[in-house]
Amino acid sequence: LTEDEVLGAGVRAAREIASFDLAAVTVWDEDKKMHEVRAATSKGREIDDLVGARFQPNAGLVSMVVQNKFPLPYRGEYDPGHQTVLSKRLAWPKMPSLLVIPLMLHDRVLGTLILGATRRHAFGESVRPTLEVLASHLAVSLANARMVHKLETMATTDGLTGLFNKRAMLEQAEAKISSAKRFGRKLSVLVTDIDFFKRVNDTYGHDIGDQVIRGLGDVLRRQKRATDVVARFGGEEFVVLCEQTEEGGAMLLAERIREDLEKTVFTTPNGKLSVTCSIGVATLPDAGGDW
Repeated sequence: LTEDEVLGAGVRAAREIASFDLAAVTVWDEDKKMHEVRAATSKGREIDDLVGARFQPNAGLVSMVVQNKFPLPYRGEYDPGHQTVLSKRLAWPKMPSLLVIPLMLHDRVLGTLILGATRRHAFGESVRPTLEVLASHLAVSLANARMVHKLETMATTDGLTGLFNKRAMLEQAEAKISSAKRFGRKLSVLVTDIDFFKRVNDTYGHDIGDQVIRGLGDVLRRQKRATDVVARFGGEEFVVLCEQTEEGGAMLLAERIREDLEKTVFTTPNGKLSVTCSIGVATLPDAGGDW
């Protein structure tokens, strides 16, 4: 159900078809025009640190495979003196056998499967067609995993701000309240909304209103700590959950948010616009024991 699970299963399946010493999977981001190494495994761990490496299209084999939608090198033989696998700055082990196969979904390339072996002629005609079939199945599974991730994101994310939505926040709140009670820790909640927001919509229109809502979302994202959870609760109302935070600490965070938004200037067709917000703070267990 996840990309990592799919890629791991693909590499394990490839090992049942052909003997190889290292394997890697790259994914291609068509919008950003960028390759990324998403999985890598090798007996001597020569390529393990390549995971996460990103590179732009170039004259290397991976880029050529994505561009031409055809496996390379032609005979599965690697010439490190004249060929680059990923990019010039990302070194690849010198092994005589190499095969880079496109992960094709219909006519679209999602990435590549890279296999390398110290044995010569490891990827001949006896295994190559089967590996290409595996790559096509891998591409379908990869696309499905991406769709699952997209649906999960849509279910928990507010479309306007990119923050958690109300449903996700309520799930987080129940879990964090249970944890706070179990370990005897403080948990604070900040509730904020924009002052006189109806006046903004009536004067400047709903597009500018949406811009202001996104602006408050950006302020909250900037000011929150790594362990805080921020959500758009509805309309112009936002909620922040602060673990292990007493009322004093929550009030300081609230003041930083209030000041940050007050300094923010929005550009509109009718001139510059500034807004303020009001924030309420409640702390468990002082303010109550449930959401």
